[in-house]
Amino acid sequence: MRKGENYCLIDIGSHTCKGVVLKHTPQGLEVLAKGFVKSRGIEGGDVRDVAAIIEVIESLVNELEQESRIKRAEFIVSSSHSNVRLIDHGTELILSENDKKTVDEATADSLSTTAEEELSSNYRLLHFYPKRYIVDGTKYVLNPVGMNANKVRFEAAAVVMEKDSSSVFDFLSDTLPEPLFVGHSSLFAADCALSDVEKENGVCLVDLGYSHTFTVIYLNSVPTRVHVIPLGLKNVLRDISIVLGTSIEEAERLLRSEGSAVYGESSYAQQKIEYRGLDGRTLKTTTKEELARIIHARLREILTKVRRTIREFTMQSPINMVGKLPGGIVFVGGGAKIPRLIDLALDVFEGPARVGTFNVTNVPILNDDEAADDPALCGVLGGIVQLLRQSQPIVSAKTSSSKEGFFRKLVEMFKSLW
Repeated sequence: MRKGENYCLIDIGSHTCKGVVLKHTPQGLEVLAKGFVKSRGIEGGDVRDVAAIIEVIESLVNELEQESRIKRAEFIVSSSHSNVRLIDHGTELILSENDKKTVDEATADSLSTTAEEELSSNYRLLHFYPKRYIVDGTKYVLNPVGMNANKVRFEAAAVVMEKDSSSVFDFLSDTLPEPLFVGHSSLFAADCALSDVEKENGVCLVDLGYSHTFTVIYLNSVPTRVHVIPLGLKNVLRDISIVLGTSIEEAERLLRSEGSAVYGESSYAQQKIEYRGLDGRTLKTTTKEELARIIHARLREILTKVRRTIREFTMQSPINMVGKLPGGIVFVGGGAKIPRLIDLALDVFEGPARVGTFNVTNVPILNDDEAADDPALCGVLGGIVQLLRQSQPIVSAKTSSSKEGFFRKLVEMFKSLW
């Protein structure tokens, strides 16, 4: 990879489309621009209104262009889709029926490449995680080069989708200019927010999104369980709207400015909160205690479902974890910004819990602490982490004219998707 290049990272979410333009330098990452536009026309990663999502993307890239003042960059695009699967896949090569042969680097690479190609022929491959090589059916190694063997098997984990889905990913590969990296927002977020030690020993990433909550359990450095809970922030907002008799927009304002994931604080009952009714004019009053009880009920339901997923995994795991993961729970996404969420999580999980932010010490963000500390941006920033590690599949695509501006090409690309 060339140093000092510009990258445009775009995350197409159900609630917000987010964009960041980065410059990669030998010292780290420099943020050139950030943009946030409220989404329309997409839900849970599925396209619902073509014209609306195109308009949103055009607004976002225009904002990024004006702020960054650059014309060329390479693309990293992510979206959160609920209809993904984690599968194991392997491929085997017989080197010799008789005398053992030495495994060289070309043989090891060809096994990995063959596995990727086999997966790509059957699925839309989003993420590919090499796990191990098995030499002669008995020796489990990370690198077989230099070993003598009759046969070698390569095993990997992969996050895939069916090719005939209606997701944003279905419209990318034939239109975006090369080189293009695409991926799932939650898996990108994991590379951004989780440490290598956490992934090795066992940790659960919880992406508390708008349409759903996406959980990924890591063990031995690879994802070992993916589970989607069909509840998210929209359910919290709907509860607030119904109970308090207000609009979703006003419910969102209340959640951001006055929300709390726990209730029962002595001062909450005394804190009066004014808000507007459904007509947008009538002033109403509630207390922080009542608002917190509404938020708490739905969040506890979501976290209890996450806890059940973890317990099912630990019961089936060959490693005795006593129902818990050593690395605990790491929250990312917009829901991770709800005040007192960690207090609720500590009560539900009875183990370590934290909010995930940009956690890549060898590639720091140099000039924007706000971006580095925002859990909602992990799904965006994680894309550059995977690219730098060279673990993300490249999508072959058409190459656009180098004379065109980068942002203009991106707008035209999305217009041509449908």
